[in-house]
Amino acid sequence: MKKLLPFIFTFLLFFIAIHLIFGHQNDQIIGRVAPPNSDVISMPLVQDTDPYTTNLWWGAPEENRDQQYRRFLSPSVKIRVRGSSGSGTIVYYDSKTNEAYVASCGHLFPGNHWVSEGKTNIECNIITWYHNATKLPEPKSYPAEVLFWSNTRGYDTSLIKFKPDWKPTYFPIAPLDYNIPVGKHYHSVGCDGGREVARYDVEIVGYRGDDLITTRNSPRPGRSGGGLLSDDGYYIATCWGTSDTTGGGGIGYFTPLKSIHHIYSKNGYDWLLKVGNLWARRIPILDRNNAQGNYPDDYVPFPGDGSFVIPR
Repeated sequence: MKKLLPFIFTFLLFFIAIHLIFGHQNDQIIGRVAPPNSDVISMPLVQDTDPYTTNLWWGAPEENRDQQYRRFLSPSVKIRVRGSSGSGTIVYYDSKTNEAYVASCGHLFPGNHWVSEGKTNIECNIITWYHNATKLPEPKSYPAEVLFWSNTRGYDTSLIKFKPDWKPTYFPIAPLDYNIPVGKHYHSVGCDGGREVARYDVEIVGYRGDDLITTRNSPRPGRSGGGLLSDDGYYIATCWGTSDTTGGGGIGYFTPLKSIHHIYSKNGYDWLLKVGNLWARRIPILDRNNAQGNYPDDYVPFPGDGSFVIPR
């Protein structure tokens, strides 16, 4: 028996090595041919823990926090709600009211809630590690208000606002006709395991039903609500599910632009969706009531303050 022990030990090492290299190969193949519904997992909420000591499983997605990715990290936040945590992205900052708007997923909250149903009593906090290009010595927390959310499959999205003590940069929600090519790489940003926010390289597989699907560095619990960001400065999707909650070799599921636009419009936040269109054209906005006055670039008319015209 003793003579067999070295062979058994060698075999076990070989098996472990094979699993590490090829363990998630099937997930990647399934993902490229549109995985069946049974593969997707709506990521469970993770307990909000010390972001520096959260235990991570081997085979985890590759995290990027280098200086070159800071423009994607700085508007990305952790959302703490009822002892659990998810992720979000600042998609607009109103300098007039000093309110920052954060897009996230809906399954951080129970059921569905529309603006028309009034304010909620859900306590929520925004946690940030950055004030724009400046990395903070310690993460900072801000009380926040949840405006609305949808917990429906394919329409998993929400909107939160808070008052920052700095003027945050942001990634506006992309226009509805924004092109997202298959095979292109984008930046998935969030807080896997409740840890410090990180950037993950993902590749677009395509659409399946109401989902935008990605491969590479698949999400794990904690990245729910994290934004999918583009190099040209847009928020293009919301992370909500995965095919693998432990490793990074699975498939990522994201709420697409058409669903985000639908839910935001239904809740009366059409004005927020216009930011992306104006951002793309880099043009000022003139108020019809003051046609000669040129407002600052970050001015967006709110519902009820009259129509606005775009100078040609």
